[in-house]
Amino acid sequence: MSHYAVMSPELRDLLENSQFLTALDQYLCIDKITHISLDVFDTLLRRACDEPSWVFEEAARRLLNRGLNLPIEAEDYRFCRLEAEARARKLISGEEISFDDIFEQLPFSDEIKAVLKVEELKVEREVLYPDPIIQEVLVRAQRKNKLIVFISDMYLPEVFLRDCISEKCPEISYNYLFVSSSVGLTKQSGALFSHVITQIKLKPEQVLHIGDNPRADVQSARQHGLASLHFDIPENLSEVLENEKVYRVNVPSAMQHARKLAVLSMPQQLSEEEQFFYTYGAFILGPVLTAFAKWVLQSAKRLQVKNILSLMREGGIFAACINRQVDFQSQQYPDIRCQTCYASRKATYLPAIDDSQVEEAVSQTLMRRNYTVRDFFNEFGVQDVRLASFLDTPLALLDQIAIDGQDGLQLMAEVFEQNIEQIKSSIQQSRLDMRDYFVGLTGDAPYLLVDLGGGGTIPSQISKAMLQQPMSSLLLYCNHRGSKNSVITPISAFIPVRNDTIKGIKKIARSPEIFEIVLVGLEGSTLGYRRTAEGKVVPRQAEVRYSAQHQQNIRSFEAGVNAYQLWDQSLGIAESDLNERISFLRMMERLVECPVSSEVHYLGNLVHEDNFGSERSYKVINSSGLARIHSEGIETFYRKFSKNMSYGERWLAWPQGSLSRLDPDLMMDFVGLRDARYKHSQAIDRLLELMQSQQATEVIVYGAGEFFECLAPELVKKSIHIRSVIDKKANFGHYQVMGYDVISLSECSIPSGSVLIVASASFVDEIKRDIFATISSQDVTILSLN
Repeated sequence: MSHYAVMSPELRDLLENSQFLTALDQYLCIDKITHISLDVFDTLLRRACDEPSWVFEEAARRLLNRGLNLPIEAEDYRFCRLEAEARARKLISGEEISFDDIFEQLPFSDEIKAVLKVEELKVEREVLYPDPIIQEVLVRAQRKNKLIVFISDMYLPEVFLRDCISEKCPEISYNYLFVSSSVGLTKQSGALFSHVITQIKLKPEQVLHIGDNPRADVQSARQHGLASLHFDIPENLSEVLENEKVYRVNVPSAMQHARKLAVLSMPQQLSEEEQFFYTYGAFILGPVLTAFAKWVLQSAKRLQVKNILSLMREGGIFAACINRQVDFQSQQYPDIRCQTCYASRKATYLPAIDDSQVEEAVSQTLMRRNYTVRDFFNEFGVQDVRLASFLDTPLALLDQIAIDGQDGLQLMAEVFEQNIEQIKSSIQQSRLDMRDYFVGLTGDAPYLLVDLGGGGTIPSQISKAMLQQPMSSLLLYCNHRGSKNSVITPISAFIPVRNDTIKGIKKIARSPEIFEIVLVGLEGSTLGYRRTAEGKVVPRQAEVRYSAQHQQNIRSFEAGVNAYQLWDQSLGIAESDLNERISFLRMMERLVECPVSSEVHYLGNLVHEDNFGSERSYKVINSSGLARIHSEGIETFYRKFSKNMSYGERWLAWPQGSLSRLDPDLMMDFVGLRDARYKHSQAIDRLLELMQSQQATEVIVYGAGEFFECLAPELVKKSIHIRSVIDKKANFGHYQVMGYDVISLSECSIPSGSVLIVASASFVDEIKRDIFATISSQDVTILSLN
């Protein structure tokens, strides 16, 4: 299961310019920093499994398979083992538990406990592998003659960690290893850092600490005078991962690691907006596009087709991913190559019209959203002065307008009849041009089409127009219209239509803009085809006027996709099975339905260009749509939308994003994502505002319950130091919560000038009375919810 990364030259170049290694190099150039200390688990070493507790279940499963008389199923043992650890932590008198402490809490015989311990360590050792970026960190540190120290908050035995480091990272020469289970002190409390400094006889400013835990590895280290670097994804992406669990996203652990490595490889000097789009490519769509590229190549090999035509405009990034994958696996796909093919619904519409069905085809234009009289005239090459004043009127509204004594739609039908021969001639010429364009790409060789998907409209129109039809059309996703079009051209979808995917596909098909706008790149839509003076057929493209910022955003997005694909290859991630492909749908579904605040902000500000030839552009989340939701009432609108997903589609591109713009917690409530993390969010925000008004940098907290567990991480993010934690329960004995020692009010020193936070929404007045009755100083600020 281990995933040892192979560092390619492209990856080395990527890392060389990354924010993380740039920051590291700046620290390494500081002469007074003589030691680099690193966390072990999830920093130096990664687990090749979805959750650490999988190790417990796998150990039990192996022993059961070997005939151990374990009186519990492997899945149940996993939760029993977790509870044993939680109970051991409640019973300890010091800061850290040991491996033996945990197993003392299990309800089994000593013999069974002994074999479980041995097997757990064996499985743990098997799944560990070194993080490639941290390997590069160590190389650079040793090159600068810095001494290496490993510091771990871990219950596993020190000798086990020492053996694992030697086995997994044999090239690493390190000087010290400190493990909380041996020392009895933790990084979380900061006492382990003090112990390390004392033992090595250093000053705190001589050490740079690197780790993934915001409190233990960053805040605690800095509070004890060490420099620190956070080695993990930012908070908003951690929230995305938590939400993905609710959506049952289940992708391999190596893929999750590749997502994180791609984010940690972010280039320096990107603006906040560009960082978002880089992350969108690296963390969200990069895994989807990479897996799609592998599937396309597998399909091409199975069908023995060497020519892949990737339909523009998404075809640009699809082709880039597919061809990169070909380069990675050149021995497996020696003759396959992907070309971009300039095609669009507009460019392929006329060529696909059968001469005997012109009237039916033209009538379908009435169903196009925002399709105007001008669009119709341009597309069919006709004009009529009677409609000159109504060129920007949507066809769907013509029946409501009287022109020269008849309604506009009747007049349009009359114009059509008068110009029928010219229209048929335009159709025939456009078909010949398109056929010659395709022959220029593939000759007479078989070919496959690749497209984003949905209804498979463009592939079906190409099949109707071409003499040599595509062997198959490969779509990223397919909806019910695509299934219908599969009788016109063979359609195969990476995310197929099934009972368990229909709902998710409808969601992304209802709001494709948040995906399409970044996928289409910076080229204009294909309007049709023209012949050059030399007789070659080339595409006609719409002019584009993308802002400089949008261009930078798209380049950042594409750089993120590229970074993910490089790490995916480096970790040797296999082709995705069907369950993983469905997980990609759920990743996209989560983004549509339950976006985090940064996604609402940046994706909502994107501008979409209509693909049907209309020149109309619109912001994904716009003020008129928000005003209409507000006038209807948020919950009323959502009920209507829940019953009919197409509700509001003419005036609202992304309903869930718009709702989230109006109320950031609303969609989480509607889909049941809110839990204890969010239950106290408003109360915590209020306390944080109060602390900010006091400019507090250090606080004493009264209350160590669920509210405190939600509050503490927010204080860490704001760099507010928790000096002491008080709770009534500590009257019966000290205990720990989240690494903090909890003491009674009578034992707590509350000096003059202190800021004391009441971490409770209940019994606040009673708590405040207790505090005032105990403290002697009058110069103590108490912040509470009332």
